Amino acid sequence: MRYTELALRRPVTTVMTFVALALVGLLASRLLPLEQFPDIDFPGIFIQIPYPGSTPEEVERRITRPIEEALATLSGVERMRSTSQDDQAEIGVFFGWDTEAGAKGIEARAKIDSIRHELPDDLQRIFIFTGSTSDQPILVLRISAEGRDLSDSYDMLDRNLKRRLERLEGVSRVTLEGVDPREIRILLDADRVAAHGVNIIELRELLQKSNFAVSAGLITDHGQRFSVRPIGEFGSLADIENIIIDGNNLRIRDVATVEMRAPERNYGRHLNRTYAIGVHVLKQTGANIVDVVDRAMAEVEKVRDLPEMQGIKVFTLDNQGDSVRESLSDLLFAGMIGALLALIVLYLFLRQITTTVIVTLAVPFSLLITLGMMFFFDLSLNILTMMGLMLAVGMLVDNSVVVTENIFRQRKMHPDKPLEATVKGVKEVGMAVVAGTTTSIIVFVPIMFGPQNDITVFLTHVGITVTVAMIASLILAQTLIPMLASRLPPPSEKHQARWMERLTERYTRALDWTLHHRWWTALGILLIMGSIVIPSNLINFNMWPQEGSRRLFLPYNIEGHHTLERVEAVVHRMEAYLLDEEKAKELEITDVYSYFEPDRAESTILLTPKSEARRSTDEIIEQILEEMPEIVIGDPSFDFDFQGGQEGFSLQITGESTERLADISDEVIRLLETVEGLENVRSEGRVGEQEVRVVVDRERAINVGLSSEAVADAIGIAMRGDNLREFRGEDSEIQVRLAFRDSDKQSLEDLASLPLYTMTGERIRLGSIADFQVTRGPRAIVRRDRQTADVIVANMEDVTLEDLQPKVEKLMEQFNMPPGYSWKFGRGFDNMDETQQLMVQNILLAIVLIYLVMAALFESALYPLSIITSILFSIIGVFWFFALTGTTFSFMAFIGIMILIGVVVNNGIVLVDHVNNLRREGMPRDEAILQSGRDRLRPILMTVATTILGLTPLAVGDTKIGGGGPPYFPMARAIIGGLAFSTVVSLLVVPSIYIWFDGLSKWGRKVISIARGQFVAVPAGE
Repeated sequence: MRYTELALRRPVTTVMTFVALALVGLLASRLLPLEQFPDIDFPGIFIQIPYPGSTPEEVERRITRPIEEALATLSGVERMRSTSQDDQAEIGVFFGWDTEAGAKGIEARAKIDSIRHELPDDLQRIFIFTGSTSDQPILVLRISAEGRDLSDSYDMLDRNLKRRLERLEGVSRVTLEGVDPREIRILLDADRVAAHGVNIIELRELLQKSNFAVSAGLITDHGQRFSVRPIGEFGSLADIENIIIDGNNLRIRDVATVEMRAPERNYGRHLNRTYAIGVHVLKQTGANIVDVVDRAMAEVEKVRDLPEMQGIKVFTLDNQGDSVRESLSDLLFAGMIGALLALIVLYLFLRQITTTVIVTLAVPFSLLITLGMMFFFDLSLNILTMMGLMLAVGMLVDNSVVVTENIFRQRKMHPDKPLEATVKGVKEVGMAVVAGTTTSIIVFVPIMFGPQNDITVFLTHVGITVTVAMIASLILAQTLIPMLASRLPPPSEKHQARWMERLTERYTRALDWTLHHRWWTALGILLIMGSIVIPSNLINFNMWPQEGSRRLFLPYNIEGHHTLERVEAVVHRMEAYLLDEEKAKELEITDVYSYFEPDRAESTILLTPKSEARRSTDEIIEQILEEMPEIVIGDPSFDFDFQGGQEGFSLQITGESTERLADISDEVIRLLETVEGLENVRSEGRVGEQEVRVVVDRERAINVGLSSEAVADAIGIAMRGDNLREFRGEDSEIQVRLAFRDSDKQSLEDLASLPLYTMTGERIRLGSIADFQVTRGPRAIVRRDRQTADVIVANMEDVTLEDLQPKVEKLMEQFNMPPGYSWKFGRGFDNMDETQQLMVQNILLAIVLIYLVMAALFESALYPLSIITSILFSIIGVFWFFALTGTTFSFMAFIGIMILIGVVVNNGIVLVDHVNNLRREGMPRDEAILQSGRDRLRPILMTVATTILGLTPLAVGDTKIGGGGPPYFPMARAIIGGLAFSTVVSLLVVPSIYIWFDGLSKWGRKVISIARGQFVAVPAGE
């Protein structure tokens, strides 16, 4: 232990080194950016191709399929999905987590460009997006006003709120939703257009040519060069109104009204039953989320005082800064409570303040060193890194406890040689603490370097902080702690706790009994192992449990397309029930935010905080479902998967025909509705809306000199309008749109009366060359992995995916699927299976790595097996603890087991290592085991107690990841239950198993010796 000797020789240097590292960590704690989650790129790319005025079939055939075939040649594609609608195609390509999405986005752009000639010529733009955790809004606001219409307030909000927020340091972008910039509308009067014989196609071309800005080149005059720019842009609305249409001095104002107005919306937002506007604030990469949000909220408070904002309510719907602050505070508070409990238990064991303080120094120094390393590793202080620090708190004193205990034991044995005894004390347990630290951090190796998914990618950040903190504690335990311990007198006998002495004697007698009654011990081991059957049948297994949240998500599940006014009326009705003064008080509802479209509506219900809650979330949900008003056009139900962030139940049906898939889905839905636990079974396929099909009679159109394209252009201008060149305002460009008045496009009669003009100038009605059919429009075409599909989803009530899987499989096996069509479970089942398999695989790999490390350190292949058995006992302890506390076994419990297996072996390492040391000094095996138990009982109990107490606040609290994610307590309870049970059992069982393997080792050596003797004796006999 050269660095221990160096620390003893250079005490001032040692102290100054660690003080300097602590100061760096202290500075880093102020410089580290605060985030909710680390900046992680999502392993997928998203392609959006607008193509208005088409049909889903044409979009799929001409755009979606060719692009899918091109993107399928990308390497590493795991799955692909697409949606073809009548106005656009959306394609998502997903890769493994080890793929760089940015590079794939560039590669995808090149692939699409290579087939650009196969796509429609009039395809204008192709958008390719990638995403990361930093792209999420850090602040979501809702703006509403009583008795004031905000739908036409874009300029005011842009000037007073959006621009002011964008100027703040750390803000990258601010978006306004629910309100749009005003546009210039040239609204044609159908009667006047017909009366004056205006050709709307020619009128559009005239307006396009009347608004231009071009450069006409350069001229030279008196030796100077000037650029020539003809001015043809509109300067005011009057310029547009005064454009002459024909030679009779007919002007635009004679056939149309020109006005500035807000564009039409096909969606709406409500906040507490009043029209609402959404504001999303995004931060710059690397900016401190808490500082940026605080600056933004301070600016919002200033904006509230502006005269133009009087009467306007600014409501904070989502504040990531507060979520981060609250979650980090919860973790910090739990860590402080855990550290305080650990300090108290250390004092109860040591009964000496100075020794307790020395041992406890490992916690703050290790944490500060870790913060410094995080700064240099360019990490942020987020929920996951804080989780790693929290997990490490209880384990940071382990090495210091073992080292300090052994130093004082050697000091008592050699009181006249304090420095030599200190070095010997560190050296004697050196291999044990190194092995214990290595096993504690090696469990993260499969997570960091093995197969990646969304869980392991995030856990990598946990593993980094735990690893750095544990290594720092190891270095401290072998340098600073021995140096300080060498300058203190060993605790006298009066400092020893009487209860500890009695416990040690009882433990020694119990250990002696197990050594002399090996068959009874073996029977006890078998009974303990077999007992796992009991708790395994009592535990509820659910990888993604639906935890109650005080934010409820209520989709209306609208069936078909309807007018926006009808959907809004439905939302009003639901909000009236939820926000009734007495009902809202009874249901503990504070606010209701709704969003709706012609085929979609949803409400977010905010309840009172948990600290003020009188009723559980489940009770409130049940009452709302029983009492809420009936919705004719939909079937409202709560979406719990939205709160958990994981995909729930889904079933995918694939085939060729979209219409046939719809029929099959209807039959499957009726079948799944009989499954207990499935609620609101529905298809994700979007049903086409009611539409009027204009069927042009080609012969009649050709006879009057009109093409189908000219007819379609005229209909498009009349019904949806046509965008012209922008109008240049003082500080922005304003959209100009040509359209008919709303009153002129209300009925089929209006459409049939649309005037068309032939090549000879003759005016005819659209109805004279076309027929009209009212029918259901085509469905959106959904494809999964390049196959046409329909996805059926449902809400789960009091069941898990594992419960549902066999029931659904049995039903679907009885369902007669047509030839060419197939079904499979959706992503929720895949995620469950993948997560379970990956976590089990990582646990097994961690056990193998732990064995390899111990075998190398002990220079034995058999002795580590006796220690490995403590892992089995710890898992049994987890099951029993979960059964007794009624804890659901989730993926967080898997994480707890992974960390647990690296911790529980420390007790066996300390015990077996001391046994081997005593045997090397000549002590008989059984006597060495008893002496080792007597010497190591207190440090083992101290390390176990500090770890358990460090995690107790998390185990009994309801702190969640990110404030609204999965709770920490299953992970903490897994570590506590497994460690406590394993410690009690292993202290008695591991020595017995050690004896069995030692006997096997002797027997093996004897067999090899006999074999070698026979091998040598045969030639001698000859």
